[in-house]
Amino acid sequence: MDRIHVTVRARPLPPEDAQSSPWRISGNAVALTAQPSIRFEFDRIFGEDCHTADVYGARTKHIVDSAVQGFNGTVFAYGQTNSGKTYTMRGSANEPGIIPLAVHDLFRTIQQHMDREFLVRMSYMEIYNEEINDLLVPEHRKLQIHENYERGIYVAGLSEEIVTCPEQVLKFVSFGESHRHIGETNMNVYSSRSHTIFRMVIESRDKADDSDTDSCDAVRVSVLNLVDLAGSERAAKTGAEGVRLKEGSHINKSLMTLGTVIKKLSEGIKGQGGHVPYRDSKLTRILQPALGGNANTAIICNITLAQVLRHRSVISRLAVHADETKSSLQFASRALRVTNCAEINEILTDAALLKRQRKEIEELRAKLKSELEKERIALELEEERKAKEQREKRLLQQAKKIENLSSLVLNSERDDRAIVSSKNKRRQTWCARPLSNEFSVEVQEPASEQGSASSSVRDERNMGMPPCFEELMQESYASNVEPSAHGYSFSDLSNEDVSLPDAHALLHVTSRRKPNTMKKSDQEQLRGSVPELPQDPNEQKDAMLSQEPSGLSARESEAILVIKQLQDQVNSLELEKSLIQNNLDDVLEVATQQKASFTENFRRMLWRYKKKQKLLVRSYQLWLLLQNPNKN
Repeated sequence: MDRIHVTVRARPLPPEDAQSSPWRISGNAVALTAQPSIRFEFDRIFGEDCHTADVYGARTKHIVDSAVQGFNGTVFAYGQTNSGKTYTMRGSANEPGIIPLAVHDLFRTIQQHMDREFLVRMSYMEIYNEEINDLLVPEHRKLQIHENYERGIYVAGLSEEIVTCPEQVLKFVSFGESHRHIGETNMNVYSSRSHTIFRMVIESRDKADDSDTDSCDAVRVSVLNLVDLAGSERAAKTGAEGVRLKEGSHINKSLMTLGTVIKKLSEGIKGQGGHVPYRDSKLTRILQPALGGNANTAIICNITLAQVLRHRSVISRLAVHADETKSSLQFASRALRVTNCAEINEILTDAALLKRQRKEIEELRAKLKSELEKERIALELEEERKAKEQREKRLLQQAKKIENLSSLVLNSERDDRAIVSSKNKRRQTWCARPLSNEFSVEVQEPASEQGSASSSVRDERNMGMPPCFEELMQESYASNVEPSAHGYSFSDLSNEDVSLPDAHALLHVTSRRKPNTMKKSDQEQLRGSVPELPQDPNEQKDAMLSQEPSGLSARESEAILVIKQLQDQVNSLELEKSLIQNNLDDVLEVATQQKASFTENFRRMLWRYKKKQKLLVRSYQLWLLLQNPNKN
């Protein structure tokens, strides 16, 4: 149990008014000079030469530190009009008031608690003519008071701004003060015509590791109220009329209800089960937890010790302050007997905004992690797709190359068959009469002599009528055949059914083939199947002749060897064709499989992209909700 702490602050007086003051301050007591029996004692009395920082350090600093630890706290300035309440709460540029000092001290204390994480919200409202208006959102007017188990007493529709530094808070306060109702009376040029309540909600919890998502620690939620009350006044003294008169009546009604609540609480009516009229005024209803409830409360009672009022540099005896000061001191003395029971407020449910935000942060973090994983998979799929495209491109190039090679092989075979068929279809003319002359077979002369002989024959063919067949035969045999030293005669050759082609001529035909385009592995395979021959043509010829049976003539053996060479080359080309065709079939099969796999992966990526887009839209909506949690 802790009682309300009451501090009295006297407004400084001009030297000429200090001489005529009816009040005298002695320590922590103040009394009337004319009536010494009227004496009031308080926790602390500050004279005319005190500073606002001294008033703040007396009790308000302790309440702010307790609010960081989880205790509710309320500090309000009470007093008659023109006694310095607004100056005490707001201060000036040279001397900051209670609100700026508390804000800076609050964030400084939060920085010292390194083992906890905090979430601070602020709101600013006024009670004008018994109507609650939001000073941060001026269009929010005539708000209603509600109460529930989790939040307690609160104002529905009141905007709350999440703040992170003192400068941000004071900027909102300055904005709210510009929308506060003030007016001029005979007693004050800038008279507050409404009660203002500056409220800060502090939520805190122990810091937990990012991996500890199932932490069930309680969240501390405390409320700090800094209240600037409008001054009590008398219509006859203030000269209020019309709107000002109506404002003054509502101010006096709420202050009277506040005095009644303080009186009943000081008499112990609440403990006896009696009725305390909190609901008679919206001011007392909002401050109900601070008056005999769960809060640390301090009252700064502002008084003036002057006998008369100086207004606009003219002495006016319309207002005699002695009665007003006495009424304020009586209210403060009764408040000393009111006790509160302050406790740390802990919430285990999701009613705390900090806990809800922490939960949403964890959910968003998990979604972000999954999105990053999906994005990584999408990038891998994209890289794989590009790699597949490159592989398919290379495969297409290889397939095109294989097709070109296949066309070359087919053309070579077609040319070979055409040559063979043309040779087979050549008409051979034989002489009808036997030749009397005998010729011996001689080895073919060099290619230059043969070319000259053939060119001479072509020249003769181009001139006039063609010669007789017998003459052509004689010229041909005369140019190519001479008596042989080995004993071969023309009569021996005439007995053969078909004249064999010259071996050197056949070898010359095969040498005009296209260059070999087989792969290295296929060439090695063909080399293994075909016996290796000597590089020198003469040695190669001798080696091939040595493998033939000895019963054939040299001309026949050479022709057979040439034919075998041609057959081997045809077989090698057939083998190369089959290998190339097999490779082409394998490439086409791989390309078909990769195309089907790519189609399936593309469909999966499209589905994941649509899902990712939905999650991003949801994340953006949650972000907007975090920016303005009250907008629902």
